This record gives sequence, C-alpha cells and structure tokens, in this order.
Amino acid sequence: MSKQSDKEKITALYCRLSRDDENDGVSGSIKNQTEILQKYAADNGFKNARLFIDDGWSGTNFDRPAFNEIMKLGEEGKISTLIVKDHSRLGRNRLVVGALMEEEFDRMGIRYIAIMDNIDTKNGISDLVPMQDLFNEWHAKNTSDKVRRVFKSKGESGKPLTTNPPYGYMKNPDNTDEWIIDGPAAEIVRRIFKMCVSGLGPSQIANQLKADKVMTPTEYWDSISRKSSKPPSKPYNWSPAAVSNILSRQEYCGDTVNFRTKTKSFKNKKIIKNPTEDWFIFENTHPAIIDRETFAIVQQLRKHKRRPTRRGITSIFSGVIFCADCKRKLYYHTEYHKTNDPANFTCSSYVIDTDNCTAHYIRERAVKELVLENIQRVFLNIQAYEKEFARKQMDCYTDEKRKELAAKQRELNRIKKRIEEIDNLIIKIYEDNVSGKISDERFTAFSNRYEAEQQELKARIPDLENYLSSETNKSDNLQKFINKVKRITRPNKLTAELVNELIDRIEVHAPRYLDGKRYQMIDIYYKGVGIVNILSPEGFEKSFQKKMAKRRQQKTA
Repeated sequence: MSKQSDKEKITALYCRLSRDDENDGVSGSIKNQTEILQKYAADNGFKNARLFIDDGWSGTNFDRPAFNEIMKLGEEGKISTLIVKDHSRLGRNRLVVGALMEEEFDRMGIRYIAIMDNIDTKNGISDLVPMQDLFNEWHAKNTSDKVRRVFKSKGESGKPLTTNPPYGYMKNPDNTDEWIIDGPAAEIVRRIFKMCVSGLGPSQIANQLKADKVMTPTEYWDSISRKSSKPPSKPYNWSPAAVSNILSRQEYCGDTVNFRTKTKSFKNKKIIKNPTEDWFIFENTHPAIIDRETFAIVQQLRKHKRRPTRRGITSIFSGVIFCADCKRKLYYHTEYHKTNDPANFTCSSYVIDTDNCTAHYIRERAVKELVLENIQRVFLNIQAYEKEFARKQMDCYTDEKRKELAAKQRELNRIKKRIEEIDNLIIKIYEDNVSGKISDERFTAFSNRYEAEQQELKARIPDLENYLSSETNKSDNLQKFINKVKRITRPNKLTAELVNELIDRIEVHAPRYLDGKRYQMIDIYYKGVGIVNILSPEGFEKSFQKKMAKRRQQKTA
C-alpha cells in the first residue's frame, strides 16, 4: 500500500454520548458536540473532516462501533487528527485512555485534541492529564454507583428490572411496570411446557417447533414491531438453549424475579449469574401463563435430564426410576439383538462397578404393567370410596409416627442450639488466644474441631426440615392429590404426561426367587403423598357392605 499524503488523511471528529451523560442537558448533546467540533475544525484549518458518532455508549466501554472504525482507519494510516469536545468523550477508564494517548496514537501517528480541556498531543502531554483521567474515571464510578442504588431500590420494591418482558408477556400500555399476557406467544409457551411434561427434551421440542414452522421469539417480536435483537438468518430456527430458558422462567407462574444477574464492575460489564438465594422473588405480580404445579413438574424433569439411547429412544420412566437399595438411577437400555420387548432398566451403580450393587434388572414392559395397574387401583379407590381411601392413608399417622415427628423436631432444635453454642465457643477461644490464655496450636486444634462439627450439623438441617415439612403437611397434600385424581379420567394406557403428573419416583427392588420363580417388587411414590395404601379386594367388599348397611338404615329410619 502506498503511503497516504497528509492532505488525504482524515480529521476524525468524534462524538460520544451515554445515557448517563444525557443528564448534562443540551451542553452534552450530540448536536452540541457536533457544532463545536465542526466550528473548531473550520476555524483552525483542519481539512477532510469526518464525523464519527457513538450515541448511547458508556465511556468505560471501548468496544464502540464509531471508535472501532477510527482505530481501524488509524491502523491503516488514514487518520491524521482525532478531535473531541472534552477529554471524557474519549473514555472514562484511566488505564486505557493513558495507553491510547501515550502509546497507540503516537504509534499510528495520530494527533489528539480535546478542545475544552486544552489538550493537544502536538504540544506534549501535561502531567495533569493522568489526574484528569482519574477524575473522569471517578465520575463514571460515582454515576455507576448511583444507578446501582436506584436499580437495587427498584428491584427490592417488586418492580420488574428487565427492559423487555419475557416471551409470552408484553408491557401494559397504561403502566409500563406491569405485564400483561401476549396471547399468541403465551400459547406457544404453554405448548412448550406441555411437550416437556409429555417427556420431550429441549432439543426434541426445538426440532418440533422448527418442523411446525413456529416463529422464534425474535421473529415474533419483529413481526409485531417490538424492539428486539436481530431475528435468526434461518427462519423458525429454534435452539435447545432458547427452549431451556423458557422452561426455567419462574415469571410464567406470575412471579417477578429480580437480581438473577449482575455485572462485575462499572468497568467490566461481563454478566455474572447470582446464586438463587440472592434472587428477589415477588409472587403473583402479573397474570400466570403456567400453573405452579406444571412448573414444578418441569423443574423436576429438568433436574433428571432424559438422554435418549443410541437408537434415539427415551423411556417414559427416565428420571423417575431408581434402585431401591443404593438409590441411584436405573439406566435405560434397548438391545438390538432382541425383537420381543428389548427395553429394560439396570442399576447405574452396578453398570459402573459390579461390586457396588446388584443389577436390579427389570423389563420396561413389566414396569409399565405394574405402574398402570397400581394407578388404576388408586383411581378406583378414590372414585368409589374417597373417604375410606383418605382415612386409610391418614391411618399411617399412628402414635408411633407422631412420636417420630416430635423426636425429629427435638433433634432439629437441638442441632440449631448446638450451632449457636459453637459460634460462642469459637468467639471465646479466639479471645483466649488473643489474651494469651491458650496457644496458637491449641486455638487451631479447637477451632478446626468446632468448625468441622458445625459443618456436619448444618448439613443435617435441610433433610430434617424437608422431612418435617412433607410429613406435617400430609393431610393437605393428600387432599390435593385426591382432587388431582378426580380431575383425570381413569387411564387405560400409561403416558409420560400421566407418569410425570402423578409419580415422584419409582424404586425397584432386587429380585427374589421362590420355588424357582423370579419375583420382583417396586415401590411407587406419588407426588406429595408418597406410597399409597390401596384398599384390597376384601377391603372393597367391606367398604361396600358398610355403605349398603348405611343406606338400609337411612331407609328404615
């Protein structure tokens, strides 16, 4: 490339305005900057002036379109002078700005001028410029801190922090802090959740949406003129990640979820995910698209990802079937060389190491038959003898069970009290160590022992609390389960939807042999109620006779 003459080189007039700078009013506007730059260039004889504008870009971010273009032209030797209204327009990161002025501009042969701050690298760089860079950076930090405080206050008040509502919602025209349901998009959201409950994973759901030519969220927003990112180049190109994101959004239950993410600092805008305990969740702030029960089912399914076999087959029991002995998952297999019902399950511990457990081999067909039969009997119990069924379940709450619950509660209280005692003991031995009453070695030994005990105690609390919560609420959970069953028609065929809606887990016991015959038991844990005690045929007969006797008594009364 031939060297470009100075007359042909560009005088770059650079304007930058961030959302924070807009508070400065007219003096900081792009229009005002442009007028000042153009007048300065004309009055001082700068030729071939060209305007570069970054509107809405922070001074801490140097990946700006117009600025990048200037740097690209500078590398090509096409820029002679870079002029800005004031030094802060170049940027508000003292390290980057210092490197640009002292190294990069000099290397590329660019003269830098900041009009209002009387900076011109042709005359050298004043010792005060680094101090000015520091003040510019402080300004950016203080502004960022103010924005964060306002943002935090808004988020803690329950107002949504997202600029755009998630797919399925739109802002209320009368109140932009409120969300209302976007009908067509909400139907797709419901369909995605329904497909997940039916046993399909994100990849399978995405493929189905593609095949049915369903518009992606960005395509849909573009079609209704809602501001969004650029639609995919390939139409209807749903990705598994987009489906997973929809399936994970608690907002579809009607809740506002704030502070999912944060930025590292005012300089580094990298998005970091906050732990769930730092989220602020406000329930029932807008209309729900998905009921909480369906959302809970989907989250449970997502915990146990369903991986298809090499033949692309997924079992309706994947994610809910476990070994009764080691409590690990059962692996699903489909064997090529067998044509008569080849599908089966085997304990994952046994597959990895045969010394860990036994095979617990069971055919999928056998599990289907046992589960369907059990569900049908549960449905018959509830539909025919609801009160008897409920009473039988609650009979499990014997005096022994109540004593067990009381003992668990006492244990929980004791653990919490001991954790507090350990905190006080650690403080005491620290004070004794500082005063010289105990040596550093003794302090370290005591401290390690106490902390280990405390960690062990803390680890036991969640299991105890979950157990007490589930067992204490058994009456309410039982009624919810009964109401759910009454809403469903008695099934003649087992489906993934039915399994996922009713069953929490299935545990398969190791086979036993009696008189040369193989017997195998499974335990079915229903959602919210655990193992259900079903009336036997004799129990049905007894309940029937009792009901008939009651009717005869009423007639003769």
